[in-house]
Amino acid sequence: MVANNRSSGKSDAGRAVARELDQLKKKVKELALKLEREAKAREIATRLAAQAKKAREQLTREIKALREQGRKMASELKSAITDADKRKQTVEEARGKIAELRAELSRKTTDLKHKSKELKKLASESAHRAAVIISGASQSAAEPAKSSAESRPSEPGPEDHPSDKPTPA
Repeated sequence: MVANNRSSGKSDAGRAVARELDQLKKKVKELALKLEREAKAREIATRLAAQAKKAREQLTREIKALREQGRKMASELKSAITDADKRKQTVEEARGKIAELRAELSRKTTDLKHKSKELKKLASESAHRAAVIISGASQSAAEPAKSSAESRPSEPGPEDHPSDKPTPA
């Protein structure tokens, strides 16, 4: 039985070695899988870091462009506000000028109406004096015996008209 023990001891040792070898193989497979997973994870992390860097750079460019566009728009807005203020001021000045011109037109229209009435009155007076002079001339032709003082009409003559006298200024 000793031989049997030996062979059984060898086979026990062989089995133990085989078991240990199987465990080692299993451990190697696990470690290889773990290493592969870690490599993939590192690759993914590297890819994500590169993508994040690209996205950050793109975002920085867009922010710079938006800042510049904002500056331009602020400048344009300021210019538009200034233009609007200038237009508003110009409109107010134009309204003031229109009011002045209307007042002047009203004043000149009133003066013109007054002068028209005065001219109408003067024309009427001139026509009346002319009629008197004409009627006076026809009477003096009919009555040559009257003296020049008697032939004077009761109406004032053209030389006695108040509009012919200078008016104090």
